[in-house]
Amino acid sequence: MFTGVFKDRSAKERVAREEQALAELLAARELRGFALTRHCVIGPFVVEYLFAEQALAVELAPSEARRKFLTDMGYAVLAVDPAELTRHPRRVLTRVRTALRGE
Repeated sequence: MFTGVFKDRSAKERVAREEQALAELLAARELRGFALTRHCVIGPFVVEYLFAEQALAVELAPSEARRKFLTDMGYAVLAVDPAELTRHPRRVLTRVRTALRGE
């Protein structure tokens, strides 16, 4: 009976850690020249991180419907894999920086 409760709490804590890691990464000095908006409403979705000038949404594993909607609206969507974020944050930072520069 308690196992389900602990699994739910553990999953929520893991997601919270991943979201915090992404927030810290996007606050990196290398990205400070780009305006970042958090929790931006676009259609039926709340985009966690949006670089509006570059029309780039950065999301932890977005659903296919979410990705399709945003790309149809003209946004590029950079999906960040939580495992890559925790194991190789510099690699993720490089991907974000490259996407922001349009390379």
